[in-house]
Amino acid sequence: MIKPRTLSKTISACIALMMPVQLGHALSISYDQVNHAAMPQTVLYPFAYQGLVSIRENHFADRLSRLPNEIPEYWDVVAVGRDILEQECGDQGRLAEFDYSYLPHKELLTPGAIQKCGVGFGVQGMTLNYALIHKYGVPPTYWSDLFDFNRYPGKRALPKQARYVFEIVLLADGVKPSYLYPLLATKEGQDRALAKLDQIYDEVIWWNDVNRLKEWLDQGLVVMSVAPDGAMLSNDVDNIGVSRHQVLYEMRYYALLKSSKEPEVSYAFISYATQPDQQLKLAATQYYGPTIQQAWRLLPQDAVEYVTNYPQNLQGGILLNYKFYAEHGQALEERFNAWLSTKEAPVKRVSLASELETTAKDAQNLAQDSEVDAIMLNTEMEFIGPEVIDFVGPKQEA
Repeated sequence: MIKPRTLSKTISACIALMMPVQLGHALSISYDQVNHAAMPQTVLYPFAYQGLVSIRENHFADRLSRLPNEIPEYWDVVAVGRDILEQECGDQGRLAEFDYSYLPHKELLTPGAIQKCGVGFGVQGMTLNYALIHKYGVPPTYWSDLFDFNRYPGKRALPKQARYVFEIVLLADGVKPSYLYPLLATKEGQDRALAKLDQIYDEVIWWNDVNRLKEWLDQGLVVMSVAPDGAMLSNDVDNIGVSRHQVLYEMRYYALLKSSKEPEVSYAFISYATQPDQQLKLAATQYYGPTIQQAWRLLPQDAVEYVTNYPQNLQGGILLNYKFYAEHGQALEERFNAWLSTKEAPVKRVSLASELETTAKDAQNLAQDSEVDAIMLNTEMEFIGPEVIDFVGPKQEA
């Protein structure tokens, strides 16, 4: 059994790994949009300050399902699911076999976090969420409540992807968890999932920004949503309600690309980001499930109940089947996108400034009005900031 007092020694060893890093190094960290809110303040910025390096953030355009076909040459570290580790690890893959000599705290992590080409840094769960300010009598609890418009009239917000959504609609349709993935592997199962989605399509808003989703719930534009529990509860435990009945959960991993031009700095970052101290900060503020053994003895008591993989929160939960997604994930996304393309009307993109010849203020007001119209018309809203965000650590004193 690992003793908690050994943590300080381990943390010191992790920090020591960064000492050889020289000012002027630039490190690229790439992850999906869901993790955007949690990463900078708790992991990226502190590492940039302590390691005296610049951090370049990149967001996956195709979240969760796969790495981009063409990986930019400046990418170093990616945050991915276990299915991508399976796809991209090996002689033909694009992920490097992890050198665990760079991870002095390896023995402190759970066995599932230690993989050939990646290190688990957190567990996230996909849950049913609602705003506490809106009175329901009995709050939404089951996935089937997404389809109960008599009790819960109003819009629903779903992530625009097959992953999670197909499982959820089949569970709502009465499929038992043990039959879920065998059924999804068949055309009949996918047809059933899409037929179920057809029932609520007109009442669905597809989200891709958690912060905007929170605003929709708070304003009553949607009455419930499907989204990661930690991201939704962060800074909002008094405003957002979460049902973890049949929560779908998975571990997320940091992995090093074979093409990285900064492998030493990349290893230093992964070691820093997965050390117990950093994981506990992420869990206490963002409620991301830590991959540390005995984490519940180390977390603040007022945070434990909100963390994804707190044992009570995973009772009846369903572990995402990474082997299924490694084999069928891309085909499932293509099937979902093909279905969606038959539903969505083409949207004409215009330049508000040039074609409408409005002032900047008028253009902003018009954009806000269009946002509300788009919500009501079930048009996807895209709220993605700059593709690349640079953060540079402090300058070294002469």
